[in-house]
Amino acid sequence: MKVLFGICSWGLGHATRDIPLIKRMLEKGHTLTLCGNGRSLELLKKEFKKNCCYLDIPDYSSPYSKRNFFVPKFIAYVPFYIDEIIEEHRRIKKLIYKEKYQRIISDNRFGVYSKEIPSYFISHQLRFIVPGRIKPLEMATERFNYSFKNNFYKFLVPDDEENCLSGDLSHRLNYFKKNRVEYLGIISDLKKRNVKEDIDYFISISGPEPQRTVLEKKILAQASSLKGKVVIALGKPEDGKEIVNNHLCIFGFLERKRQEEFINRAKLVITRPGYTTMMELVVLGKKALFIPTPGQTEQVYLASYHKKKGNFYSVEQDKLNLREDVDKAKEYKGITYNASKENGVDKFMRIVFGDS
Repeated sequence: MKVLFGICSWGLGHATRDIPLIKRMLEKGHTLTLCGNGRSLELLKKEFKKNCCYLDIPDYSSPYSKRNFFVPKFIAYVPFYIDEIIEEHRRIKKLIYKEKYQRIISDNRFGVYSKEIPSYFISHQLRFIVPGRIKPLEMATERFNYSFKNNFYKFLVPDDEENCLSGDLSHRLNYFKKNRVEYLGIISDLKKRNVKEDIDYFISISGPEPQRTVLEKKILAQASSLKGKVVIALGKPEDGKEIVNNHLCIFGFLERKRQEEFINRAKLVITRPGYTTMMELVVLGKKALFIPTPGQTEQVYLASYHKKKGNFYSVEQDKLNLREDVDKAKEYKGITYNASKENGVDKFMRIVFGDS
């Protein structure tokens, strides 16, 4: 089939979690047009090269700032987001009319859909977490997402229904009915390898600007204080540099296979608690130190949620002290994932294409 796949570009996580889905669709002979923006689109171009078509469509205005994210700015931006979604959909309608797609998949791009073509929405965040956990506000955010229910045939959540990783982000929902939500299970293209753990720390820097650069500067200033072998990935697909300085090795960007290798070899991973990253760590059975993006409520919630469960240690970016925090992180147990009988990618293919 001819497939249009829209991918959110707030950080690289949406793009990386969609890689196994894209790979499987290509293996099955479907033709794909990937629409995205910025670094996430560049990552997909590097991964799939000429096997897909690519369309650069601007994403929604970022509610991030140098100091913090999010709620007042997000609320103030809501009318602009609605306008941007409408404009996005206008462009998509023209594209659909021209290209005659047979399936549409959207990873958190609300305007990428057609009411005439089976359209599916991928998200691990059907409800936004607000500071202070004010229930009426959180219900309002779920209601906002639910308002798009008629545009999509199914909402696909990359998480287990029972052994949930996303907590209240996509569970215990008030508006979404069970027949509209499918829990796919954890999805990751990274695979566990039987290799020696000869890297003491693998540090992955990612996320939307400007906070990605803020963290990069903080990490680079402190990394030399760590004992042992340290590998740092800066998360910039446009940057091909590789610097070796004593026990530090710094990469501008790592392609997925090399990233898989380094994470498998690492004794401890230091990273943002983005949901895609969390799925990868669970699949590989790794311990981690989480540094949530300041004020990004999803990451702050996931870090707190799993810290309380004793799974992963986390620290605020402004309070980061690598030398002390890594020792605390090693005391946490991590998560052992027992996959369900039906693989998440298999389930995706069955729902979207009817594959047996």
